Amino acid sequence: MKTSLPVAIQNHREKPFEQKVFKLLSINPTLFNTCVKEHRGYALLLRIWIEEKYHNGNTALEVAEMIKKSKLRIEAIKSGHPLYIAV
Repeated sequence: MKTSLPVAIQNHREKPFEQKVFKLLSINPTLFNTCVKEHRGYALLLRIWIEEKYHNGNTALEVAEMIKKSKLRIEAIKSGHPLYIAV
């Protein structure tokens, strides 16, 4: 079965919830979208996780706080680098 994941990435429109989360993190949502398209990896997993948290009823502030407390180096997105985890 062929996956439509690349199409889903290309056609992704920044959703309002995701935009709120990244504004709370002081990240331009467009930069995150570019990171997902160019690097995938943790950025794509983060996009899926944020959407899941939205469907579970979490607020944008709760999600942003969870990301801040995680080992994800979200600041890498600002410089055009792939999202990574600090070891």
